[in-house]
Amino acid sequence: MPEYKCIIWDWNGTLLNDVPLNMGIVNTLLSERGKKGFDSTERYKSEFGFPVIDFYRRVGFDLEKEDFTLIARQYARLFDEGYPSAEIFPDAEEILRLVKHSGKEQVIISASEQGYLLKQVEYFELSHLFTDILGVSDVLGSSKIERAKRWIAERGIDPASVLFIGDTVHDFDTASAIGCECVLVSRGHNSKKRLAETGCRVYDNLDFVKELI
Repeated sequence: MPEYKCIIWDWNGTLLNDVPLNMGIVNTLLSERGKKGFDSTERYKSEFGFPVIDFYRRVGFDLEKEDFTLIARQYARLFDEGYPSAEIFPDAEEILRLVKHSGKEQVIISASEQGYLLKQVEYFELSHLFTDILGVSDVLGSSKIERAKRWIAERGIDPASVLFIGDTVHDFDTASAIGCECVLVSRGHNSKKRLAETGCRVYDNLDFVKELI
């Protein structure tokens, strides 16, 4: 594996095990609108994607009749109430500490709103392990590609020295947009089948990161 100087981490589904919480909230929102929710995690993982507005359309929200911004704000409120019940993946904190002690830089780039993201990382007492924790400016879950591009440009970092670790096809798209290598983990928000279709290396957990140290 190449010698990376920096690892960009996704947050939701990569470090934070929030798939059950997220699926539960989406099911609640669908139920409130008389729609059928997800009956399995596998189905959820086969559907979830970015921009989130397209995912909501696919699973039954009528966005011709309802303002997606209001739905997104309702989701954000429910997630903010529920995230303390989620957990950091068992191997994540150890891996983050090992990478930090190796001298490599670590950054979070997420499609979560900046304030909510900071609050969550601080709650789990992980903030000190990252040089930057970067979310987006709203709760609409559109894309983090522009945020990632801006960070690379501002820091003047060679993308060839960066590894992006995520759990969705959108993480692959983001890594591709900034020109860095991507590795995906299959225990998050997208199915292993969908991740493999990107052509990326796909792992079941974070043990592979130890090879970098």
